[in-house]
Amino acid sequence: MMLIKIFGIFVMLIFFTLLIISPNKSYAWSCANSSEPKELFKRHDSVFIGKAIKTSFENVGHLNPKSRVTFEVTSTLKGNSYDIVTVVTAVGGEFPEGKEYLVYAYKTTKDNYLYKFEEGELAIDTVCGGTKELSVAKNDLLQIDELKTSNKVFVYLIIAMISLLVIVSLIIILKRNR
Repeated sequence: MMLIKIFGIFVMLIFFTLLIISPNKSYAWSCANSSEPKELFKRHDSVFIGKAIKTSFENVGHLNPKSRVTFEVTSTLKGNSYDIVTVVTAVGGEFPEGKEYLVYAYKTTKDNYLYKFEEGELAIDTVCGGTKELSVAKNDLLQIDELKTSNKVFVYLIIAMISLLVIVSLIIILKRNR
């Protein structure tokens, strides 16, 4: 009888110890990839500013319907230019009609599709994908502009180096022919 009491006390002690000791880091609802605007811009296939004009839902045999949002695109920052584009959204994504958004979208593949795969669809992740109302996207837009500007400088530098190489080569060829 005494052994059962000691065992019960020991089990309760372990249980309460586990409740008191908390882990240093929790990963619930955390995003695996960076949510920094420059990283989001690099990672996504299409980045644009658009006004939500229509939301639709399709029953695809899952608990949650496949939801889509149609945007009227006002500015394309990366990817194909569209006047109107429809993207698949994750569960819980709400896009009230008339509001403007900075949208980070990716092309669906058989490996990353949401719900029912359809070739060539664009999709967005509402929790970790970076898409947000334009009114709170000032920092994103500034960082994207910095990234695009630094990329342009790099391209211009490469063009200048190639041009210089061509000019020097032409001068050497012309001097040899004299």
